[in-house]
Amino acid sequence: MADEEAPHRGGLYRNAVSLLGALISGGSILLIVFAFALEISLKRHSPYIGIFTYMVFPTFFGVGAVVFLYGMWRESLRRRVAGSEDALAYPLVDLNIPRHRKRFIYVVLGGTFLAVFMAFVTYNAFLYSESVSFCGTLCHTVMQPEYTAYLSSPHARVSCVDCHVGHGASWYVQAKISGVRQVLAVTMKNYPRPIPTPIENLRPARETCEECHWPAKFFGTQLMQIAHFRYDEKNTPEQISIGMKTGGGSAALGGTAGIHWHMIIQNKVNYIAVDRQKQEIPWIEVRSEQGDLLEEYLSLDYKGSKEQLAAIRKDGMDCMDCHNRPTHIYLPPETGVDRAMTTGLISRTLPWVKKVVVDALVREYPTREKAHEGLKAEIAGFYRQKYPAIYEARKPDIEKAAKTSTEIFDRSVFPAMRVNWKTYPSNIGHRNWPGCFRCHDGRHVSKKGKVLSKECTECHTMPERGPLMPLGAVSPDRKIPWHPVELVGKHTRILCTRCHSAGYRPPSECVECHKFDTSAPMMKMACTDCHQIPGEAKPLTACKECHDKVPGLHAKGGHPEAACTDCHKPHAWAMIGRDRCLECHSDMKEHNAAKGACVSCHSFREGKSAKK
Repeated sequence: MADEEAPHRGGLYRNAVSLLGALISGGSILLIVFAFALEISLKRHSPYIGIFTYMVFPTFFGVGAVVFLYGMWRESLRRRVAGSEDALAYPLVDLNIPRHRKRFIYVVLGGTFLAVFMAFVTYNAFLYSESVSFCGTLCHTVMQPEYTAYLSSPHARVSCVDCHVGHGASWYVQAKISGVRQVLAVTMKNYPRPIPTPIENLRPARETCEECHWPAKFFGTQLMQIAHFRYDEKNTPEQISIGMKTGGGSAALGGTAGIHWHMIIQNKVNYIAVDRQKQEIPWIEVRSEQGDLLEEYLSLDYKGSKEQLAAIRKDGMDCMDCHNRPTHIYLPPETGVDRAMTTGLISRTLPWVKKVVVDALVREYPTREKAHEGLKAEIAGFYRQKYPAIYEARKPDIEKAAKTSTEIFDRSVFPAMRVNWKTYPSNIGHRNWPGCFRCHDGRHVSKKGKVLSKECTECHTMPERGPLMPLGAVSPDRKIPWHPVELVGKHTRILCTRCHSAGYRPPSECVECHKFDTSAPMMKMACTDCHQIPGEAKPLTACKECHDKVPGLHAKGGHPEAACTDCHKPHAWAMIGRDRCLECHSDMKEHNAAKGACVSCHSFREGKSAKK
């Protein structure tokens, strides 16, 4: 039998290149086994070990295998060039030969082990690429805002891929192809800051959100109770109760009304947005289930042409058009502080603590370290200067409030990615962002004259303000007005976001919006002393109703025929400089210019001209 064997020339793998490939593959196997054992031994999962175990080391194994095969091909070519008369025969396998049998057993056992091993590694590589650690912590700076917000969100136990990819191979492949582009952007550090939203080519919400949420179910009206603290010395605690008319349903199951009317299968709402973040929506249409046009609305504020509008892509309304931040939620400073005070993280008995902490949070800080220093310094400094006794007696509470403020900041502000409370609009509701008012602003009108209403009671009951109650309890009395400031005149027409914009403290006095100088004459008076209708600029009470007698030069020359506001600028009133006078007395431009204000010589109070 031995005489029939081919002459021994040595296997094609017996060359330096193949040996190198074998060493690379063998070493990678040992590293994979070591990393896997290390991962099991650790109490806390590490994304770094995972990426080496299931991605980096297996890649080295594949490279080693390719080098090994290349070395065999190169050796075969070398032998042919050498002019060997013996053709390279197929490997001879004769299990009756002990040497062949031993090699065959090695190949079968080794091949089986490698096949099972690589299947295990490949499957775990797939699982790891789908994990939250892979999505959230692998790229620290880029994904830090999203990952941090995710950990505190209602979906913190839902994997990223369940929403961003969903089930099915086609969307998985699309996600991985997109991921290659993102990896290159991170490697080259040319990714946008902040990450733009909404995500383009996102899988339809009906294929992801509705795996768990079902808008065809009728939800009725749901009670919301929101704890709120006023911006006063006592941080007056309040509870705002409101019934959200969620509705929903289908004709088959009954109940087709409320906010989820937009998502009922029997209705199809399409819209056109003219900006990247879908905050300006000039055109809306409603179609039936059969596709028939029911209504078409156009905003009165749209200044473009119909041709320009037609060139923009139409979007079909789905869950994400309202619930656009279901997980990556960046709470405005006021909301974050209210929640911290509700749970006791910030003591509500510290005077002015709500206002002090919110004012410190809304300031701009260049880095996170500067923010921490500034927050602690401003909060501690306020009590040290204004309430020294409280500062000494309650230093732990003040330090805890300062520490909590830094935690609120760190959950929503990321200077490296240029992300803060004002970066990403939230379309759910309309308190801090336009949200519902993008369409329901009273400015979208159909061809038939129908107006999309902005009445509060369309989507929720009127808010009820009362004392802070235990969870689920409702105050039997409704004595407190629902809004802390009476909304009259123009204030009934402006949108909520004008005052409650994300990233700012809402104003508590007129001058915070109207920017008046409170030290000016008569600015201690009430607005209604001059403005006859609260909240409206006109009509005005005539000046002579109070100033029936005017002294000095007021009654001389052309002054009696002039309106008071021709000289006295409203809300400033005092005459400063020469510009107002020169509007009429232009011929006196060079007259005593060095003296400054005209009233320094021409007295309107004494009734005479006197040089001082």
